[in-house]
Amino acid sequence: MALSAELVAASWWSAILLLKLATFPLIVGMTRMRRKVFANPEDCTAQGAKEEDVKLNDAVVERRRRAHLNDMENIIPFLFLIFLYAGTGAGTACCVTLVSQIFLAARVLHTIVYLGEVRQPARALTFITGLGCNVYMGVKILLHLY
Repeated sequence: MALSAELVAASWWSAILLLKLATFPLIVGMTRMRRKVFANPEDCTAQGAKEEDVKLNDAVVERRRRAHLNDMENIIPFLFLIFLYAGTGAGTACCVTLVSQIFLAARVLHTIVYLGEVRQPARALTFITGLGCNVYMGVKILLHLY
C-alpha cells in the first residue's frame, strides 16, 4: 500500500523531529556526567560518589532538562496534528512540508536560544512560531472537517 504524498511528507518531518527529541536525554545525561550531578542515589554510587551527593538544582543540567521538557510539550502535539492535517486532506503535500519545515526550524532555534541563554524575546518568538504552526493546523483540520 502506497502512502499519499501528504503522509510521506508528514512521516519524513516527524521522523526528524522524533530524532531531535530522542537526542535530548543523551545531552542531559552527558551534562550530568560531565558536571557530576546525579539525580538518584544509585547513579551517585555507580559513578564513585556517595549516595548523599544527590543534587537536583544544578542550573546547567536543569536548563537542558527544561529544554527537553519544552520540546516534548510542543513536538508531541505537532506529531498528532501533522498526521491529522495530512491524513484528512486539510493540507496538500506542499503545505504539510512547509508547516513542518517552519516548525522544525522554530524548534531547533528554540533549543539554540534556550541552551545558549539568549535573552528574550528570542526564545518567546521561536516558541510562538511553533505554537502558530500547531494552531494553524488545528484550525485548518476543524474547518476542513466541518
